[in-house]
Amino acid sequence: MEGRNLAQSSRLPIFLYFMKLALYSVITREISGFLPTLIRITLTPFSWVYRILVTAHQWLYDHGLLRQNRLPCPVISVGNIVAGGTGKTPATIWIAKTLQQAGIRAAILLRGYGRQSGPSVAFVSGGTDSIIPVTASGDEAAMTAIELPGVPVLVGKDRYTAGLQAIRSCDVQAIILDDGFQHRKLARDLEILTVDATQPFGTGKLLPAGTLRQPTSALSRADVILLTRTDLIESSHQARESVESVAPGISIVESCHHPIQLYQLGSDEKFELQCLKDKRLLAVCGIGNPNAFAETLRQYEPQHLELLAFPDHYQYLPADLERIQNRANEIHATLIVTTRKDEQRLQPLLAYKSAASARFEELRFYVLGIELVITEGQELLSQRIWECVKEV
Repeated sequence: MEGRNLAQSSRLPIFLYFMKLALYSVITREISGFLPTLIRITLTPFSWVYRILVTAHQWLYDHGLLRQNRLPCPVISVGNIVAGGTGKTPATIWIAKTLQQAGIRAAILLRGYGRQSGPSVAFVSGGTDSIIPVTASGDEAAMTAIELPGVPVLVGKDRYTAGLQAIRSCDVQAIILDDGFQHRKLARDLEILTVDATQPFGTGKLLPAGTLRQPTSALSRADVILLTRTDLIESSHQARESVESVAPGISIVESCHHPIQLYQLGSDEKFELQCLKDKRLLAVCGIGNPNAFAETLRQYEPQHLELLAFPDHYQYLPADLERIQNRANEIHATLIVTTRKDEQRLQPLLAYKSAASARFEELRFYVLGIELVITEGQELLSQRIWECVKEV
């Protein structure tokens, strides 16, 4: 039944999802021509207004005119300045596992983007196997809770209240704030900023004419800058130079997203990653950086790869399953591959459709699981984390 509710609740704003996807294609110059250029020019003045508002907001916090709430435990923030996927959640999971292995009880706080129900602050997982439905948690929070058994995961716009609940209910010793760079209302002790090495500053323009959430000068607020996806470029040297030019003196750590497993959605059956070689693949995803997902798959040398991208956090509908199945048939796809984030949104709908129609029983998705691997500067990053939680 959850799959049907998910589909019905998504039907009303469906055009907004694709308007967002179309606009993203325009501002990232994936679509060229007279009309897209005109749209970008029209949006530019709004970016100037946005810059003024964002700069004023940060100035008020920097000068103490807006008050920050401080939790009675260390807070580590992981964030970015570019709209779209830069690898915040894998970085958050890496930090949580590092603390967990050291015996430090940490909780993760997320805004819960895409959640459609539930209280203002909700436990996705209280550190047990019990996880609330994705409609009440959002896809990223559900994925995080599954990846981190034993770690409390909470969602809510008010991260201070969520942090207090985590401390009182789970006796946590540290808080990890996922997507916290712009959430200055909650004080933090360590600011980690993720920057995608393939496009460090996105389009270079601020929203809505570009993909920057803040001016590049905001990088100077970070304690550590974590370059992600360095394996998808020939050399990380140029990306480092770009970051250092606007944030001199900030520690830089390099990482990549390393595939660790391939398994069938809804099944425990696992496959060797090398089975992707020489296959015809349809990559399906609704994430912030779909091209990075496709590039990761290309490293396994498939015979053919087609990307079918949906907007970030997109709530799939039954019609989308038919579209995916038809396209897979048209290109004679051997495998339909998706991400762990999409798994949370696809699984309830697939379960419902398979129960309602035998036609969908043959629609099988394979999920590519990845993890963050620090390729340069792990000792530096670990040291900053330990300095943050040393009093725990």
